[in-house]
Amino acid sequence: MAKKRSNGGAKQDIVKRVRTLYTIFILVGLCVAARLVWVQYFSPSVKHNAEVMKSGVRREQTIAAHRGAILSREGEPLALSSLRYHATFDFASEGIRNASSEDFEKEVGELSQLLADHFSKEDAAKNDYDYLTAQQYRDIFYKQRELGKGRAVKIFPRSVTLDEWNMFKREFPILNQSLGYVYDSEDIDERIYPSGDLARQIIGRNTPIIVEGDTILGSGIELLCNDYLSGHDGTVVEQRIAHGFWTRVNDPKNSLPEDGSNVVTTIDAGLQRMATERLREKLTAEEATYGVAMVMEVETGNILCMVNLSTGKVRGTNYNERTFNHALQTAMTPGSTFKLASAMALAELAGFNADTKVHITGKQMKVGLTDITDSHDLTRELGKEVCLRDAFAHSSNIYFAKGVFDNFGDKPEVYTQYLERIGFCSTVGLDAFGERRGSVPQPGTPELKRHGSIKISLPKMGYGYILEQPAIHMLTFYNGVANGGKMLAPRLVDRIERNGEVVERKPIVTLNERLCSEQTIATLHDCLEAAALRERSLGRFKTAPTSFGCKTGTAQIWNTFHSEATKDRKAMQKRYLNKDDAYYLGSVITVMPLEKPKYTIMVSIAKQKTDTHPTYFGITLTGDVASDIMEYIYTNDPTMHSTIEPAASPYSPKSIKAGNSADVGYVVERLAPYSKPSTEASAWSSAKLDSGGNAELSALTFEDGVVPNVKGMGLSDALYLLEHSGLSVKHTGYGRVTKQSVEAGTMLDGTINEITLTLE
Repeated sequence: MAKKRSNGGAKQDIVKRVRTLYTIFILVGLCVAARLVWVQYFSPSVKHNAEVMKSGVRREQTIAAHRGAILSREGEPLALSSLRYHATFDFASEGIRNASSEDFEKEVGELSQLLADHFSKEDAAKNDYDYLTAQQYRDIFYKQRELGKGRAVKIFPRSVTLDEWNMFKREFPILNQSLGYVYDSEDIDERIYPSGDLARQIIGRNTPIIVEGDTILGSGIELLCNDYLSGHDGTVVEQRIAHGFWTRVNDPKNSLPEDGSNVVTTIDAGLQRMATERLREKLTAEEATYGVAMVMEVETGNILCMVNLSTGKVRGTNYNERTFNHALQTAMTPGSTFKLASAMALAELAGFNADTKVHITGKQMKVGLTDITDSHDLTRELGKEVCLRDAFAHSSNIYFAKGVFDNFGDKPEVYTQYLERIGFCSTVGLDAFGERRGSVPQPGTPELKRHGSIKISLPKMGYGYILEQPAIHMLTFYNGVANGGKMLAPRLVDRIERNGEVVERKPIVTLNERLCSEQTIATLHDCLEAAALRERSLGRFKTAPTSFGCKTGTAQIWNTFHSEATKDRKAMQKRYLNKDDAYYLGSVITVMPLEKPKYTIMVSIAKQKTDTHPTYFGITLTGDVASDIMEYIYTNDPTMHSTIEPAASPYSPKSIKAGNSADVGYVVERLAPYSKPSTEASAWSSAKLDSGGNAELSALTFEDGVVPNVKGMGLSDALYLLEHSGLSVKHTGYGRVTKQSVEAGTMLDGTINEITLTLE
């Protein structure tokens, strides 16, 4: 019985163990299944690795569209995109890895020296990168070879052109596959500027930059017209062939890029270039902080030129276009150029005309509660009753301060609101370029109160102080006056083109259909003409080639403004508390030709008055530059030149000079309708013309040893014959010979050595 129980117990024990094993197997199987499910569907690490593996074999790459060009109005490229290349080296390739030490040293040594020579110190300074010596290039090659795994390394310090790249592949070791194919190239669509800094503030940039931690988006036309310029990118699928190296494959996802359109600006590249160089010369000579030069087309608003030059960190050096757009973004006290706006307000609101007089007592006079000073005493030349025309020409602060205060002192808002109505408190349509609003403080506002009471501030506003305006506002206003009172918005973009066809033409925008009455416009034109005549009488604008109207301005600057110069920044930190820190804005605005204005020109320069550079008057600072711009415009605009009208009937000469037969025959053939040639062949001929202009040629013969008859000849032929005869010749007058002091046929016996000719 005990034996049976023992057998039964063993059997049960085996069953239990089997069941336990089955249970373990089942549990393990369930765990494995659960793990598989987890790995397949839920594991983030596995999912990440799978994606890495997938992307490690194939990837989608964007093919950037070729960005459109920005062109001048004549089609000269101001900014365009061009393919550039970077060589990407595979330092773990077989060619590098299997090369002997001797071969590697030879190839790398030669390549390093060639790279150092090509990417020279001058090239590094020009393209803003760090120069590397031949030894530094060599160290890079050896270090990367030792790393082995450090593949796909760029060693060019900058992108290279197609010509450079092709030359490298022909002549440089390793690049010419001397160690096998060990590199790849990366195409880059790089923005280039064929004319350097020319018009860079207008062109702007299409990429954001980081300034003191803040992201600043693009600017200028690059940003404004980005949708047109950028085009549409394409897509390509690539397959990995080595670490860091990929090749394109056929795939339905592949698509070609659509290149961007071209933007045609209103800028005249030649004028922009000339104004830039002329302004740079003046700024350098005056050690100025910045300068602006602009030209606006009267009937269209086209900006033909907008130059913004700012000094570098050392004031007086490195003037460039990259720093700041002072024409649009710097609002300054305009000074006397604003007197045209005050004259318009006085004419429209107070009934002034060019002959309206204001009583002035001398060079200095109290107006309201402030003392106003003129640059010179008008009363000595004009008397105490000064008219608007003369006050404008002489730039009298007293006249405009008194005129504005006497007429608007009890209702200043009438004056300030009128200025607002004609656009001095708004923008002129260039907001996308960062244009700053003009400022005319209104009565009762804290902005005006900080300048004192109305009896102090209003007289100063009359001659262009207290208020602040960007240069573009003053140019636009004067252009409106030149355009008969119709003020147009400045235009910088004319049209969008694709493949030579116009896609879109930007419209001409009117800001103010009528600034004032025709009578007021006539008054303002009288004032502009009088100012130009006075400037000419003082010896300025001596080379101006045509009639013009103008106004100059000189304003002391109290507000801060942008400058890279250390001197300027220190002075502005002190807020000009020292008299030696006096800054001035000198300006001139001209319209030409005065009879029918076609162009408005503005030049302004901001500078500190110093002992070494004391000049600060507007005409002295800017007159030469404006005069040169006017001369350039006149020379290059054929519509401003007189034309020759065709004659009602063909021209027939009254007489033809005698002389060399070939020359006489040439003239007769072209000018005389009918001619009868001489029957005798001779080297010299004369021509006789009848009343109908018909010519008959006669041969001239001369005997040796006698004085020839040179009457009727030109001076060159007469000189030849007489000097050939041994005579010394004197002559007076010009034209043809009418008299000779020694008669023809006189024997030359040695007693006659000199002859005098009279030409008429």
